[in-house]
Amino acid sequence: MRRLWLLALILLTACGVRPTDVLDGGMPPVISPKFTFATVYLLRENRLEPLKVAAASHSMDDVMGALFEAGARTTDGLSTDLAGLQWQSSQMTRFGVVRNDPENADGFRLSLFITGGGQITRTALAQMTCTAMRQRQDIWAVKITHTDVSGPRTLGEHTCREFWDLAAEGRQLPR
Repeated sequence: MRRLWLLALILLTACGVRPTDVLDGGMPPVISPKFTFATVYLLRENRLEPLKVAAASHSMDDVMGALFEAGARTTDGLSTDLAGLQWQSSQMTRFGVVRNDPENADGFRLSLFITGGGQITRTALAQMTCTAMRQRQDIWAVKITHTDVSGPRTLGEHTCREFWDLAAEGRQLPR
């Protein structure tokens, strides 16, 4: 019996692994949702009404994505004309430099790309255009391209100014 105990003790102590202290690996990982608020335009009685919504960031893609999502879950009497349409992406390009005019700074043309089979109404164009121009004052025009089963089709270049007649009562739209 004594030999058996001695053999067990030798086997347990001779396994080759040395014990170590607990090592501190730092703080545990924590998931913290980070978002910001952006102003998008929804509709109240076919008039553009600003609404602050959560967006992943202030990037144009995130803001436009928030516009399309907000329209899908409208509340408080607000609606959208973006139903049936899906947000794809945006691309910012610089307008040419206006020479000999120090008061005229460079501006940008924002191209928005959408898909889907929904109808594209004037109020849908206004929602996208005014939401985009609200985010950055250096956007001079918004060009919208819609792709459906027949292929891509440009819906023209717009400014929010052409939709001022759609502003909700007491509201002012971006230039």
